[in-house]
Amino acid sequence: MFDLDQFLLDREIRADKQFSIIEKFNLPLISLRTNYPGENKNEFIPREIIEVIAQELRTILGASILNEETIISLEGKTYLFSVKMDSIKLKKLTMTIEENHLLGRCVDIDVFSEEKIPLSRTDLGFSKRKCFICDNLAFACGRSMAHTHEEIKENIKNRYINYLNFIKKRESIVDIIGDEALKAMVLEVSTFPSFGLVSPLTMGSHEDMDFFTFINSSFAIKPFFKEMARAGYSNLPIDIIFQKIRKIGILAEEEMFKATSGVNTHKGMIFLMGIALAMTGKALNDNLEFNKISLLISQMCKDILKDFDNISSKSKLTHGEKLFLNHGITGIRGEVKEGLKTLFNGSIDILESSLKIENNINKAMVQTLLYLMSKLEDSTILHRHDYNTLIEIQNTAKSILDKGGIYNCENYIFIENLEKDYIKRRISPGGAADSLAVTLFLYNCKNKLF
Repeated sequence: MFDLDQFLLDREIRADKQFSIIEKFNLPLISLRTNYPGENKNEFIPREIIEVIAQELRTILGASILNEETIISLEGKTYLFSVKMDSIKLKKLTMTIEENHLLGRCVDIDVFSEEKIPLSRTDLGFSKRKCFICDNLAFACGRSMAHTHEEIKENIKNRYINYLNFIKKRESIVDIIGDEALKAMVLEVSTFPSFGLVSPLTMGSHEDMDFFTFINSSFAIKPFFKEMARAGYSNLPIDIIFQKIRKIGILAEEEMFKATSGVNTHKGMIFLMGIALAMTGKALNDNLEFNKISLLISQMCKDILKDFDNISSKSKLTHGEKLFLNHGITGIRGEVKEGLKTLFNGSIDILESSLKIENNINKAMVQTLLYLMSKLEDSTILHRHDYNTLIEIQNTAKSILDKGGIYNCENYIFIENLEKDYIKRRISPGGAADSLAVTLFLYNCKNKLF
């Protein structure tokens, strides 16, 4: 039998616990509970829902969560997170989850400031939450008991079933996207001749990595690419998705270095492919056309060049900052800010048209690589050499393409000699290689999923 006195006591105990945690850590606090009616708030569905949202918070907030505790009582399960973040920013983030996650309406995510003040939606200029059955204000429906407990429970159950169906569909798509990312990386490193890049036949311009190093690295980071695709396939806004994939990317880099004994094979790839994976997932979730992926990438990365703000006043500059200051070069950051237009308006079409000329994937990849070398501000070349070398490589690639590229037999000897020359000079167009892999990935996703 339901014990009302114990229920009210549990509520007081939770409030005291919340305030004691705030005093201990002097940080804003999240209090997460399910919004579930009736006397038994520890039924299966509310238990499952709160675990889903708690994990979502852990993924988004990451290391910002400095303490986590739970309370289990007649109120159901409550998660308490102490978060190193501005309390207003934290409240806005939790509101976004409540409004956009498929199960967000089924929970209450309360935020308290360091001063123990609960932050409300109206404090931040937003309207109060609406009832998830009708369009009236939630508190009004609750006060008037407009809906029975059974009606509300049935609505929550249906939301949970819809969430499970969403997960099933998402996982089937994530599997395809993850496989295509791995396939694209293996194809890229299999390209030959590759103008100083690692290939199955040579170590290219590198002394610390070979074809098998890349294979090991590719398989090591594949699970993280699936995580990025999973993060993208979501109703959450792209700024939160970006936060999630950046945290996943850090873990992917750690696993890469473990697999390669400290060799950087795919750091740039993790960044570029991760963005492409996530926004491909987002486009599929939102039922958008393939070319809208470019717009999503541009929107997500709109602030990515802010690191270059006020660099003229810095006493010490990174290599990338010097290139931006001296030549206006933004590298791959500029590419993603522009929505990878070199790929969407160029290399994907080059790959497709090349395969129509001759159904030979290696030739098509070489042709696409030449195109990318002729267009990109390749940071790997700039890091190893200088701006003049970049211009030389761009012009050489363009000259080869103007004469038909790999599809002109008269270019074969020149291309083979160029490969040897670039290896001798330690030239490696790594930025073009990463973009080739992403081009392959996007091309195959376009044909399979859109």
